[in-house]
Amino acid sequence: MRSPRRRTAGGLTLLVGLACSLAMATIAVATPAMATIAVATPAMAADAVSELAAKYAPVVVMRDQPNPCGAGEPYLPTRVESVLGQRDVTLRGPGGRAIAAPTAMDLVGKGEGWYLDLPGNPLAPGCDYEQWFKRTVASQDATVYAHVATDPKHPGKLALQYWFFWVFNDWNDKHEGDWEMLQLLFDADSPEAALLAPPVSAAFAQHEGSETASWSDDKVVRDGDHVVIYPGQGSHAAYYTQAQWFGSSAAAGFGCDSTLAQGDVVRPSVVVIPADPGGQFGWLDFTGRWGQKAPSFNNGPTGPNTKMQWSSPVSWQEEKGRDGAVSLPFVGGPAVESFCSLTEVGSLLFVDVLDHPILTALPILALLLLIGLSVRGTRWRRSDFRTVDRERRAGQVAVASFALLIVRIRAFWPLILVTGLSAAAALGLQRLALRRHSTGDIADLNGFAHLGVSAVIAVAIGFALAPAIAVTLAATARVVDDLASGRPARPWTAIAVSIRHPSAALAQLVVYFVVTLLATSLVLLPIALFLISLWAVAMPSAAIEGGGLWTALHRSRRLTRGRRWRTILLSALLIWVGFTLPGAIGGILLLATGWPFWATNLVAIALAALLLPFSAVGLTLQFYDFRQEERRDARASAPEAVGA
Repeated sequence: MRSPRRRTAGGLTLLVGLACSLAMATIAVATPAMATIAVATPAMAADAVSELAAKYAPVVVMRDQPNPCGAGEPYLPTRVESVLGQRDVTLRGPGGRAIAAPTAMDLVGKGEGWYLDLPGNPLAPGCDYEQWFKRTVASQDATVYAHVATDPKHPGKLALQYWFFWVFNDWNDKHEGDWEMLQLLFDADSPEAALLAPPVSAAFAQHEGSETASWSDDKVVRDGDHVVIYPGQGSHAAYYTQAQWFGSSAAAGFGCDSTLAQGDVVRPSVVVIPADPGGQFGWLDFTGRWGQKAPSFNNGPTGPNTKMQWSSPVSWQEEKGRDGAVSLPFVGGPAVESFCSLTEVGSLLFVDVLDHPILTALPILALLLLIGLSVRGTRWRRSDFRTVDRERRAGQVAVASFALLIVRIRAFWPLILVTGLSAAAALGLQRLALRRHSTGDIADLNGFAHLGVSAVIAVAIGFALAPAIAVTLAATARVVDDLASGRPARPWTAIAVSIRHPSAALAQLVVYFVVTLLATSLVLLPIALFLISLWAVAMPSAAIEGGGLWTALHRSRRLTRGRRWRTILLSALLIWVGFTLPGAIGGILLLATGWPFWATNLVAIALAALLLPFSAVGLTLQFYDFRQEERRDARASAPEAVGA
């Protein structure tokens, strides 16, 4: 529940709680110091509330974090007091006012314009908050706050809420402080009555909405009577089970939440919020923000007492609840994986722009300028594909490649078919290998930790796809050479030759794996681009001129000498179109259309089947271009050599 983007409810009610009689009280205004929570509610026996809260106290199953500052969930839900009174925490207010090491009572009466400022920059958190938490807060017990509430519009209903306070939200949005909750709803008018019968339903808060279920639903995992929740890594949105979750709205979140790879089972201590909060619970009167002010959805959230569910729990569940969250396939496929990557990268880029607008915008503008100049600086027309072996400008290579592929589709359709079937078969076999079975263990509910050999097989299938694609790309270069030489195109023969003489496919694999590995790091990206400038035409060189792997790499290096920038720009474009664009289009369709996952994956695979051969055709035409330039240079230098 990322509160910075949530609308708060209207009036706030008095905390329901502990030490009053069972009779209905009339509405009354309390003292000004606690005015924001000063509306009386049905009085409830303290012992019954405590017993009810303890009976259903949640069990939290979090993603294990094997290495500090690595993958996994580094935080625990904690007591509010663990961040109050800290010398490096400041309560800031309007006009530059500041209170160092604020206590709960310092928060009383503070509202709009006031916020807690934890040490760190939420827009560039790095590992700062995690290290601060483990150094300062982690020694505190994991804690959940229990709150019993009724809804004036729904008499005869009782809500038992559990509120979690997390120090930092580290997902696609990033902000200090994070309040999450779940509630159980009873057909009862008192805690005593609620103790006599189980809840009728549950509502788990997820981002700006919630997911509801009847108490008897199989998806509600229980350890005895204790409800089990699976917080999303970083977002802490509460889910019923382990999966990767799809979100394309404010209610469901924007991106891919993950509750996979669970490991740590935490049983938080329960702190029951009393009916007359004060003293250590003075923070419940605070209506400011529980984290540093930051632009957009990175602002610190407001607290529980400002939320609709605090005073209207049944109405909130009915209005904000949905029957289920959308889980992603465990083996997502190109469209699903691209959607998750695009939303994550896009969100982080947006955060970077907010944090350092000039430093982030300048490289983006420089890249756009470079693309614009490249588009204007090349020639696109007169790219006749009928004469294959000739010199072309970069734009002409791109246009001629597509025209050649489409007009001579009969020569290429077997390669397109094999490429598409290879990708589809790999996806299907991986899903078959990674079928999961519930173990019944709440820490590994769906058997992720028991995949074992199946996971190894799935990885092997994924690696097996790369050689299959490399063979079809090498065969594509051979078909282009058939057309260039005036020979009948023989795609099936080209595939067979590419298998028997694998140097061209090996060259493609070397370029793909080395460049892809380096390109995953921004620091190593320049090296990846440099290697592209050296090895871009190694595959068509091996396919057309023969020779081994090292001969092809050396030949490509000689042909691209003096043409490095053009090689980088054109080759990077061709590789991006073939290997990245299909999945990106599938991911965009997934976001924009609401199509099922299989449909968007099918579109992505079909596009890859067409665009991967397009990339191979483009690299082959680029090889011809460089070879023609090499021959021209050789002819130009020949008279000088004779005269000498």
